[in-house]
Amino acid sequence: MLVDYEDKPPYRAITKPVPAPSVLLVHDQGVYLMSNGQPRDIVKGQTSFCAYAQGCHPDRDADWYETARALVGGDDFGECLPWANELKALLDRGAKTIALDFRADAIAIVEG
Repeated sequence: MLVDYEDKPPYRAITKPVPAPSVLLVHDQGVYLMSNGQPRDIVKGQTSFCAYAQGCHPDRDADWYETARALVGGDDFGECLPWANELKALLDRGAKTIALDFRADAIAIVEG
């Protein structure tokens, strides 16, 4: 299930089935990628796995806020990207780093 929220009071969670495996690009406490929940990656008693952008991990990078703001702007967001299979293929081929190219109208995986 993917959780979304109503945009008018009362703000209640809306849950709906996840249509396909994808990756969420999130900007809130840092900038990171995480699974949309298909396949499920949460181990009972733990949180979801996140891959933080370089310099954007709030527990490891002193300037994470400024770095995140410079990379993606000041507003929080979550963007659903249909790249689950592509990212898995890169990781299966041994990729240790995955780079994304941000443009005004698109986000793309940069082959390394």
